[in-house]
Order: sequence, then structure tokens, then C-alpha cells
Amino acid sequence: MCACSTNLALTTKFGINTVFGFWDWVGGRFSVCSAIGVLPLSIHFGFETVARFLDGANAMDKLFLSEKLADNIPLLVGLLDFYHISIQNYAAKAILPYCQALSKLAPHIQQLEMESNGKRVDINGAELEFQTAVVNFGVVF
Repeated sequence: MCACSTNLALTTKFGINTVFGFWDWVGGRFSVCSAIGVLPLSIHFGFETVARFLDGANAMDKLFLSEKLADNIPLLVGLLDFYHISIQNYAAKAILPYCQALSKLAPHIQQLEMESNGKRVDINGAELEFQTAVVNFGVVF
């Protein structure tokens, strides 16, 4: 058994000797690219597959940093979401998987949105005057 935790002493006290530690201030620590996300994916799919996945995420990060606005898909998608929630006041978004293999996509997006975008304060802890995320729905059972 192993664990991913910010509290190494407590996990060891609990009896888990293999602990992948990380800092509690790391944003997105529950994302698929973090220790918590990569570890189970690596165990299930093998690290070579996960390394290719991480290479793709890195390529998207580089694209975000380097592309001009008209070609910057990650930035445009983010701005579109911001426009919908903050300008148009759309409070929800439907995620409608078209096949059973994507049935867990909506809950995954819900988690990403909550973890990454659902913040209500700025970097200084002051409450924001606008909404930062929508409610995502669309779970298929």
C-alpha cells in the first residue's frame, strides 16, 4: 500500500510506509498531472503511457504560453468560460457524453472545475467580485 499525502508523519503513523509527499500549497494537487493523479494512472496503464500523456499536457502548456491569441486554444476556451459565467451570467454547463466509455467525463470535469477554477478569492485572499466557475452537470449512469 502507498499514499499521496501532505502529512507524511500521520501516514507513517497510520502504517503506510511508502508515501509520495507534496506540499499543501500546491494548486491543483488533485489534478490528473499531480502525484495523486499520476500514481494510479501509472500503476494501471504503465509509466510509458502516462509519460506520453504528461508530454501532451506539457505541449499544451507550452502552446498556451507561446501562441498568439487567435491560435491559443487553451486561452480561448478559458476566456469563453469566463465570458459565459461573468458576462452572460450562465450559471451552468451541460457535459453530455455520447457513449458509455465517456460516462465518467462529467464528474471528472466537475472535479477539475472545482479544484482549479472554483476559487472565490484572489491571490491576496480578497473575495472576488465576479463568479469564477459554472456548475457542470451531465452524469450518465
